Amino acid sequence: MNFADYLIPAGCGTGRHGNFGDTVLKYQGQPGFEIPASTKIAIIGVPEDRFSDGAGEIKSPGIVRRQLYALSSVSQGTVVDLGNLRTGKTLTDTYYGLRDAVAELYQRNIAVLLIGGTMDVFYGNCLAMEEQDVTLTCVSPQLRFSENHPLNTLTFDQPETSNFKPQTLNSVHICNIGYQSYYVQQQDLDCFSDRHFEAYRLGEVREGNLRGCEPVIRDSDLLAISMDAVKYSDAPAASISSPNGFTGEEICQLAFFAGLSHRCRSLGIFDMIPQNDVQDITAKLAAQMAWYFIEGVVKRNFSSPENDIQNFKKYLIYFDQLHHNLCFYKNMHTERWWMEVPSLSGKDNNLIISCTQEDYVKSAEQEIPDRWWKTYQRINNSSILGK
Repeated sequence: MNFADYLIPAGCGTGRHGNFGDTVLKYQGQPGFEIPASTKIAIIGVPEDRFSDGAGEIKSPGIVRRQLYALSSVSQGTVVDLGNLRTGKTLTDTYYGLRDAVAELYQRNIAVLLIGGTMDVFYGNCLAMEEQDVTLTCVSPQLRFSENHPLNTLTFDQPETSNFKPQTLNSVHICNIGYQSYYVQQQDLDCFSDRHFEAYRLGEVREGNLRGCEPVIRDSDLLAISMDAVKYSDAPAASISSPNGFTGEEICQLAFFAGLSHRCRSLGIFDMIPQNDVQDITAKLAAQMAWYFIEGVVKRNFSSPENDIQNFKKYLIYFDQLHHNLCFYKNMHTERWWMEVPSLSGKDNNLIISCTQEDYVKSAEQEIPDRWWKTYQRINNSSILGK
């Protein structure tokens, strides 16, 4: 890949000695630039805001970078800053340019941190996953984005006049974390339910102190966070301000979950209008989210029941209604849990998904965990009992 065809050096300073900006490797336009084999994370800014008619999100990558560079350092040699994506003549050109850039990084097993820009550019990230089974999770107060938003093509039926059509993903599973009911139409919730997608209301997420959404993020291939999901007091520069939303601490925790996930290939942070910021509060929060994601990636544990069964303890619970054992796995080192969902097409097609200890406890009390049931319906497209 010729980086100069897709990327422009960010031109950001190094920061103080020993800080993040001093330890990250930067692409500065040099010919023949090579990404070191030790690299775990690549940063790409996407200065694009044409979908919002130039509201100002275009300036976010540079401003967030400055705040990120001022934070404490991470492991030397693990992060490379590739600068900013060259935006195209059209939005579609930008999406496909991003597709090419991140696809190259995915082939090298490098996690990608995207700093937007508006959230529509994450569509280019999805294009890089064509011909794969993909779980996309969005942290957003809404389920449906604005009219003709490209991400809607992955979730909702689009009119013939839509500028975007569903792409050739083998399958796509959509999750939403933090939707706020007063922004959501019942028909959109019904659509999520009919397609066995997952939607978690802000209050529901809060009730479990975020524990319930950790498995959702752990099973995500791509995570996109809109700053609109954060309350105004913690993110005054969000593109859509609201008195309600996640706190700064909570949104950083979600970013950290994404970093720890062995499946999550990228985190995107979007929808910030810098000129509306107050004392750079939103920019600082976005930088801290990025920092926590990077910290999580550095600490990743790739152990899972599929590839490291010797480090797991297996639990079987006989379920009277199903006349079937529910199978759980607990990692004896990390104490994280998984559960196995049977496929009617054969045991080889059973799916192991992340879960919480609370899911195991519920099952012991003969209550089917919600994620188990939704996953069962999704992979079998049928049911074995009413719920």
